[in-house]
Amino acid sequence: MQVFCTYCSRDKGDEPGNIPAIRRYLDARIEKVYNAASQLGLGFYILSGEFGLLLPQEPIPWYDHLLKPEEVSSLADRISKQIREYEINRVVYFTNSFARDSNVIPYHDAIVAACSRTSQPILVIELEMD
Repeated sequence: MQVFCTYCSRDKGDEPGNIPAIRRYLDARIEKVYNAASQLGLGFYILSGEFGLLLPQEPIPWYDHLLKPEEVSSLADRISKQIREYEINRVVYFTNSFARDSNVIPYHDAIVAACSRTSQPILVIELEMD
């Protein structure tokens, strides 16, 4: 299964309890990639530094965690297991420019490492978002 994927966002809905990831993360980038995947009939995942790959309707609590470079290998291990479990065979990963936001680099590194470990192709697309 080919999937579209993008990383989570710092801005989060503050509803209490567990709510769907697509509602928890408040970012136009996530909405745009989700809508594109839906229109094309493709799977969609949000890459979380806390949970790995999340389906849009997967309920998650509010949390605040920015993935750090020293956590990349451990997260890549988790994502590798999820890639196998979800039978993903190609990832199209959407990211903001590293020049605009260096905080996205560990997320990129984790998904690229996971795809390498599972021998699955990945296409990285930099978005120009305001």
